[in-house]
Amino acid sequence: MGVDVETGAAFRLGTPKMLFDKPYQGSYDVAPDGKRFLMFKNAASAQGQPAEQRVVVNWFEELRQGAPAR
Repeated sequence: MGVDVETGAAFRLGTPKMLFDKPYQGSYDVAPDGKRFLMFKNAASAQGQPAEQRVVVNWFEELRQGAPAR
């Protein structure tokens, strides 16, 4: 479920809205701006094998090291 939040002179909550029509089970994280989120859902490939997921940690630092200095 999601709900709009207003934080001005008064605190107001909007009407709750359903985000997904099916139950979700898996890992997720919310973006710092609160407007997006990333979800990992376990799923099998066409061959019945688990789908591969790669997570790169500290990717900005890797980018900085690989990019030429300005």
